[in-house]
Amino acid sequence: MRDKAVKREKIGVAEVEVKAQRASTFTQFYYGFGSIAVGIKNNLLGTFLLIYYNQVLGLPASLATAAIGIALLFDAITDPLIGMWSDRTNSKWGRRHPFMYLSIIPFSLSYYFILMDPGDITEGDLFGRLVFWLIVLRMSMTLFEVPRGALAPELSKDYDQRNRLAALGMMFGWIGGGGIDYLAKKYMLASFVDLDGYQLLAFWGGIGIFIGSAVSCIGTHRNIPDLYKPEPRSLKLRDFFGEAKETLSNKSWIVLFFSGIFYALLVGLESGVGTYYNEFFWQWDPAIIAPMSLITVISVISLVFFAPFIAYGRNKKNIAVGIFIFTIIVGPLPPALRLLDVYYGTNLLPGNGTDTLWYLLAVHGALMASLGALGFVFIGSMSMDVVEQVEKKTDRREEGLLGTVSSFVHKVVGVGGVLLSGTILTISGFDDPTASLADKYGGDVINKFVFIHLVIGASLPFISTLLVLMYDIDRTKHNVHVSDLGYVEKD
Repeated sequence: MRDKAVKREKIGVAEVEVKAQRASTFTQFYYGFGSIAVGIKNNLLGTFLLIYYNQVLGLPASLATAAIGIALLFDAITDPLIGMWSDRTNSKWGRRHPFMYLSIIPFSLSYYFILMDPGDITEGDLFGRLVFWLIVLRMSMTLFEVPRGALAPELSKDYDQRNRLAALGMMFGWIGGGGIDYLAKKYMLASFVDLDGYQLLAFWGGIGIFIGSAVSCIGTHRNIPDLYKPEPRSLKLRDFFGEAKETLSNKSWIVLFFSGIFYALLVGLESGVGTYYNEFFWQWDPAIIAPMSLITVISVISLVFFAPFIAYGRNKKNIAVGIFIFTIIVGPLPPALRLLDVYYGTNLLPGNGTDTLWYLLAVHGALMASLGALGFVFIGSMSMDVVEQVEKKTDRREEGLLGTVSSFVHKVVGVGGVLLSGTILTISGFDDPTASLADKYGGDVINKFVFIHLVIGASLPFISTLLVLMYDIDRTKHNVHVSDLGYVEKD
């Protein structure tokens, strides 16, 4: 039995009652559960991959980031293809599930093989091996996450419940990513350059991806009969591009698209560098900061849980923008203050290794991650609301196209950010064979890296956030779209 919610919105002088179609509690759970697999994958690419190949296996940072960039570019190309293909699929398993089921095995195995010890291997072979398995990982991830993400606006048409779907996805993503991060640091890695520890991570991370993706596929399978069934569509290129142009001309989609471009460059710039901060700048042992991962996960889940209540009756856009502005200002403060200590002899932060610094960074990291996750819950929910506005104009539901064209360009831009991070590492001296450990650990190499990294990354999120202000779908508009399209619950 689906939940029902009655909302009354004033449109001009008329009052409209909307009982938008909603997803059951079980459906919401199984949809969100799939983000565990996504979180585990994101943790690998954003935390361990770069330092593992660069500092453990000895692949130059420029080549490691080039491999990441090549796979990301390949991923960018396949995203819209899979998205548009799934939009047009009409099988007994629906539009999305055939792709999702196909992804489970390669998704799990590619994670495992990326982290396995390659043994005695040349630099060129190591580079090729990394490119190959990253492409497999990203391709299988596309087969799973693009169709699954497109399911969300199909499962629920309700303005507020979409906040809950986005929140559950965020919560389970952090359970997967933060959970594997904690386990790796606490029980698997003796240091961030521990070869044997990464072999354990390969096995358990692969298992986690298998469970997360399989449970989500099986759990949402029962919804297939109730999902949207597309009419046969022309496959002529002229018709195809004409429809795509009409779909993508939506103002709110365009605003989120350009906002995402600047954020994608920032994400690429941040890929994998956090571990360099922990190892060389703050000089933490993995086991000591493992509880920070757990604290962050608990904080994110606790705050994101309240996202639907925070936004109920309010404008999603305004909340998201306010949150992002705060995180943009407060986020870079710890490394910036430490650099002031280094270069000007101040004592703005406690010394490395002290309990005070541990608690300060733990609280700061948990707060920034929690607020950032909360903001992106609303951005994700706002993206879902574009679907009905487009459908009202075009009479087509194209969740896959709307999501993956953005993803295509954002990932292409993200390649630039990834390559830029590798360039900064090289310029700073991490690939210099003459650089001593003293230069890397709290010395000139890491300090130079942090300075360049902070300066380049300072303006990007401001521009991204300001663009979000131009998004124009609010509660009233969305409920009009839902009502006009007939997506209402029947008593």
